[in-house]
Amino acid sequence: MREVEKQKEVFLSICGQHDYDLLTGMEAMTQTDFERITYITMALGYTSYTQELIGEYLDLACKEAERADREFDILQDYSAYYEDEQVYEQREKWLTDFISQVPPAKQNDIHQLIKENTEII
Repeated sequence: MREVEKQKEVFLSICGQHDYDLLTGMEAMTQTDFERITYITMALGYTSYTQELIGEYLDLACKEAERADREFDILQDYSAYYEDEQVYEQREKWLTDFISQVPPAKQNDIHQLIKENTEII
C-alpha cells in the first residue's frame, strides 16, 4: 500500500463524521473546510495525503495559496497580524476539536503525533 493510501485510510478512520462526509464527497467542501482539514493533515505529518487533497481540490488550494500570499505581505508590515486576528487560536481550536472526535483509545497517539509535527499543542 502506498504512503498516501495509508495516510488517507488512517485519517478517514479517526476523523469525525462531518470531515468523513466532506472527504468522501457526501458533502461539498468549502474553503474553510479545506483550510482546516489540510492544516490538520499537515499537523499529523500526513504530507502525502495533503498533497493528494491539494490535487483533488485544486481550486480551493489555489485560493488558499493566494490567501497565504496576502497574509505574507500583511505580515511584512504588521507582525502582530496573526495574534490580532486570532489565527493561532483558530488553528489550536481546529486541532483540539479534531482530537476530541478521535476514538478515545487513539487520542493520546494522535495528540503525540500532532505534538511532534507542530508547536501549537
